[in-house]
Amino acid sequence: MRAAWILALVLPLVLATGCFVFDELDAGMDIMEAHTPRDKKKKEGDAQATAKQEGEKPLTYSQATQAWWKDAKSLSTPPEDGEATGDPIVPCRRAGQSQFMKRSDCLSRGGEPG
Repeated sequence: MRAAWILALVLPLVLATGCFVFDELDAGMDIMEAHTPRDKKKKEGDAQATAKQEGEKPLTYSQATQAWWKDAKSLSTPPEDGEATGDPIVPCRRAGQSQFMKRSDCLSRGGEPG
């Protein structure tokens, strides 16, 4: 009999905790919606309308991608054939061992470029 009373008290408490979780999720969703642009297409349309007002023709998708690729840069562009680099690969002596690495890496690790 006593176990039935404990179960009767604990069961609603366990089920009620889910309400708090859902309340927090709803509050978080409201915050996300407040900081997220509501209509992305409207903003894109406003940008095109601004371009039309200034007398400029908005770029098409293919024109925009071509313009982006024209100015695109790479962080690790390999040197062209025959082009000397300012950071050659050298043998690096450090702690009695010799390893091959870029000269700047050897110096930054405290080694002696060879």
